[in-house]
Amino acid sequence: MHSINIGKMNKKDLERFFTRLEELLENIGCNGVDLTNAEKILEEMNIPLSEKQEFLDNCRNSGGFCDCEIFLNSEDSLREIYDS
Repeated sequence: MHSINIGKMNKKDLERFFTRLEELLENIGCNGVDLTNAEKILEEMNIPLSEKQEFLDNCRNSGGFCDCEIFLNSEDSLREIYDS
């Protein structure tokens, strides 16, 4: 069951994102090149395109250029941004 997200991502959405990203990284790993898994998760969560792009930009701006780097470099920054 997927909930429809209307509006800005929040802390609950971010936790869902991190949980799912961890599952995908454990099962299929990181390609070390891009945010393929992150993009897939945001689509599964029905995040609007503009919000999805903003989230991915926030990942890259904090050093998350591939899926595993989101955990290594971006997690703290993302938690600050989506703390509501």
